[in-house]
Amino acid sequence: MKRIEALVVVGLLLGGLFLASLSQAAGPQAGKQVDSKIEEMVLESGRYVVVMPETNKSEEPYPTLFYYHGYGQSADLVLKNQALLKLASSRGVILVIPDGLNRSWSNVGAPSERRDEIAFTKDILRDVKSRHDVDKSRLWASGFSQGGSMAWDVACYMGEEFSAFFPIAGSFWRPHPANCENPVNIRHIHGLADRVVPMAGRPIGARWHQGDVKTGVRIWQETNRCEADPEVVSFEDMSCEIWRGCGTGKEMELCLHNGGHNIKMKWLAQGMDWAENLKSATVGEGSL
Repeated sequence: MKRIEALVVVGLLLGGLFLASLSQAAGPQAGKQVDSKIEEMVLESGRYVVVMPETNKSEEPYPTLFYYHGYGQSADLVLKNQALLKLASSRGVILVIPDGLNRSWSNVGAPSERRDEIAFTKDILRDVKSRHDVDKSRLWASGFSQGGSMAWDVACYMGEEFSAFFPIAGSFWRPHPANCENPVNIRHIHGLADRVVPMAGRPIGARWHQGDVKTGVRIWQETNRCEADPEVVSFEDMSCEIWRGCGTGKEMELCLHNGGHNIKMKWLAQGMDWAENLKSATVGEGSL
């Protein structure tokens, strides 16, 4: 009983930290409703929501973004983020919002083990492709906080199905994977003052530990065969290490800002711009 009570306390502490940060990260929730088509889909493995853009201006296959919400959030709460919906719609992007069980995710190595999230993501991707004309060269995944960790997991364990990943403020959990299955294009943003998901990770209770961001980046360097030192580029609000000469043809970026645990819509917009301009944006011969 004492162990159960201790875990409950840890869970409440973790939830409080994530909810405090995510309440600021949800973005503007007032204003005019974005004119989009919203579809709710329930599969055997779980639920997800699709937000269709108002128009497909190019009348070509749709660019598609999987967005994983943070701890304490849900797909329904993400739907209230008008800034995110407006961003996707304005660019003609299908927004796919998987719904975590009990407002959380069963990341590899994390406390929750309620669902195989990789299998869940495969089910969603298969279903989305069966219903919509998805552009495989513009099939992306992102997420914030624990949702950012989900994007890292998807990149590592089924990365061949997506053309690019641009997570924010997440990481692998320990033990770090020995290696990832396929090279991927990945651009990660993190705050140097982040205390919820620190750069070096932190213990969660006695058994679990968030991973180290730079250790994760080194895993991607090895997987992508990025041997040369990165180019360092400074922007107004962050500094990025950029690897373009990787042996696999994939590209990597690690962008660090001086802030804490937060997300800005312009970072997601920048991620879309980066993904659109990749030289190697093709996906492998996946099974889905």
